[in-house]
Amino acid sequence: MKSVSAGSKLLLSGITRMGFISLLLTLLFYFSLDDARAAEPSAVTDTSFFMFNALWFKEEGGAAKYAEYLQAAGPFVAKHGGKTDASYSPAQALIGEFDADLVFLIEWPNFAAFTSLIQDPGYLAISHLREEAIRDSLLIRFDKL
Repeated sequence: MKSVSAGSKLLLSGITRMGFISLLLTLLFYFSLDDARAAEPSAVTDTSFFMFNALWFKEEGGAAKYAEYLQAAGPFVAKHGGKTDASYSPAQALIGEFDADLVFLIEWPNFAAFTSLIQDPGYLAISHLREEAIRDSLLIRFDKL
């Protein structure tokens, strides 16, 4: 695992729950959902699901820029029904390799709520902040069993 600087840890500890929700939504948008994936029956159900987000910040100022993004995106995530209760800084990969700077889950009431966020004109106007902060990301949709 790569180490996170003290400043980054302090910044991440101050990110709000709304900020994490908005991060997840932005990640999904930039994960490039294609028409085939969006047309899958499981993607258009009315059931809730979780979106796992893993982020890798850009070396110079990425964590700070992401904090700015979270402040701007949080209200949009909440407006569209996204909820989260915690975020995590990975400490150690015990099996395999994983060195993300930040991970979290966002619960969505349904897929339509998520897609409405990534199409919201207000959200689109601030989504560039995410791209300015993130070197890489991973977004995975999880359904409850």
